[in-house]
Amino acid sequence: MKLEAVAGPGSVARVSQESGVEDARSVRQRDILKTLQQTRQVDVTALAQRFGVSGMTIRRDLAELDEAGQLQRVHGGAIIRRAPAYGSRASTRVAEKAAIARVVARLVEPGAAVGIDTGTTCHAVAAELAHRSDLTVVTNSLHAAITVREGGSRVILLGGLLTPELSTVSPGTVQEPLQVHLDLLILSCGGLSIDRGITFFDPAEVEVRRMLAGLADRLVVAADHSKFDHKKAMVLGPLDLIDVLVTDHTPPEPLRTALAAADVEVVVAS
Repeated sequence: MKLEAVAGPGSVARVSQESGVEDARSVRQRDILKTLQQTRQVDVTALAQRFGVSGMTIRRDLAELDEAGQLQRVHGGAIIRRAPAYGSRASTRVAEKAAIARVVARLVEPGAAVGIDTGTTCHAVAAELAHRSDLTVVTNSLHAAITVREGGSRVILLGGLLTPELSTVSPGTVQEPLQVHLDLLILSCGGLSIDRGITFFDPAEVEVRRMLAGLADRLVVAADHSKFDHKKAMVLGPLDLIDVLVTDHTPPEPLRTALAAADVEVVVAS
């Protein structure tokens, strides 16, 4: 499986049909997102001076990016948008996540080497695999690692800085990929959309996912219907990166058509 390069954080580029050149607003909004990832907060006045535009123009930019779920507007500027706390997400759509997890677990062949992503749906998948002792599991999620290890399968836990989500992230992990082959990578997602593909909240975790995707033969996305047509700030890749989407509802049009065009197998868990 090949992971193709995509546009930078947020990937909000708009391209002229005739010239193929990004417009000024696209470039400005992309730069705003890059700055926000570095500083965690941006100011309308400072951005207006930096780009040589009016404060009203910057406020329109921030409003568009807020509506797209890529930042959170506050008085005088914007801050980085954070994912809801793990505990609160774990208690939502429990039955749907369990049904998705059961289907995903059936895709894992005996003796497989499997990458498991962070997130509550992937933790549910780990719980379904906990009775297995024949797997090699690679993950940066402490939740998944501990759950799978209880069954006796071998677990490779990626090192790095421990996040509030109890996942590990490290630039060293990304710069020095594992010498391992993954038969399957099981991913969660923050959003799934036609124009941005697979998106997430956190840039450091996206880099870990990108590294793991490059090691895997097949990529399975486990996502409930609440992720359909949602767009988060950090782009992993387009829809055709996915081999199988396991979800709890048939995707709506036109996303369903886009997934079919990308040759994605959609499996609806019941």
